Amino acid sequence: MSVPYRITVRISEKTMEKLEEMVESFQYESISDIIRRAIDEFVERHHSSGPVSRVDVLIPRKILEDLERDVSQGTAISIEDLIRLILRDYTASRINRELGQLSDQKNLK
Repeated sequence: MSVPYRITVRISEKTMEKLEEMVESFQYESISDIIRRAIDEFVERHHSSGPVSRVDVLIPRKILEDLERDVSQGTAISIEDLIRLILRDYTASRINRELGQLSDQKNLK
């Protein structure tokens, strides 16, 4: 892939070692590939357009395994999709609970 711009950054030795390990374990093609992806993700996350926002969440390994199992069983097409479904259901439940409380308050008057 040909890119028109080149930048130079300085990083710690520890960070460089971690990047090299990621390349050696075949997670990425090169350190430049990792940095390009990181920059693309940063720009996408912070340059929002439209009504959607991106949120990074740290998920405990056990919960992630459960989500992966649910996706493999066809509950959703991806982990991201499953999380959206879970959040939608949570929000709907919360709204219904609050509407019920308002209704109860109205009936008490």
